[in-house]
Amino acid sequence: MGVHHAGMNREDRSLVEDLFNSGHLQIIVSTSTLAWGVNLPAHTVIIKGTTIYNPELGSWVELSSQDVMQMMGRAGRLGYDSSGEGIVITTHNELQYYLSLLNQQLPIESQMISCLADSLNAEIVLGTISNIKDAINWLSYTYLFIRMYKKPAVYGISHSDFENDPILLQRRTDLIHTAANILDKHGLIKYDKKSGIFQVTQIGRVASHYYIKYQSMSTYNEYLKPTMGIIDLFRLFSLSHEFKLIPLREEVYFFL
Repeated sequence: MGVHHAGMNREDRSLVEDLFNSGHLQIIVSTSTLAWGVNLPAHTVIIKGTTIYNPELGSWVELSSQDVMQMMGRAGRLGYDSSGEGIVITTHNELQYYLSLLNQQLPIESQMISCLADSLNAEIVLGTISNIKDAINWLSYTYLFIRMYKKPAVYGISHSDFENDPILLQRRTDLIHTAANILDKHGLIKYDKKSGIFQVTQIGRVASHYYIKYQSMSTYNEYLKPTMGIIDLFRLFSLSHEFKLIPLREEVYFFL
């Protein structure tokens, strides 16, 4: 039996994975990270406890159906095994929910609104979108539009608004206008509201090419100075949006 978690060094984690793949280890006890991201086919997957801590909400939340199915997908992988088993150990209150995963397919909703500004910036940098009209049309080809059309109430669209605007033109316009204003405010694009034309900036190009959130680029643009030392640089980059939920372990020290 082996263990696998983020506290182990890379060599030990790789050793555990190799030993399991070769059959020398029959069981691995791991954190959810292994089940999500590491491709280790198994015959049986046991999920003990179905809640995870959400640092943004500051509370424990239930695993989504997609997370559960992703973990269970390790069991009975085609080409490795002829069958597989999945076991979920959860509270009685959540039992009916996880049983429903076996009997019906739950809809997958779009998460694009939360990252629409960054997606729009990438399209502008790519050259596929040059004005608000192009952006509104581009949004109609996304999964977000399909889900808004299928389930408007889930995305805050009232029944009367949907009847008056069945192709959701106004909703798409509002979403694009809001995202463009965010990018313009943080210096990633120049947005001419009268003509609706988008013009990319150098900061926007860097954000798109290196997958950096607009919040982080705004922080760098505001505080980055040519005279900063290495301590100041560490302090600045620690303010990055990508790092906001990453705590520093107490036993980690930096020697400069």
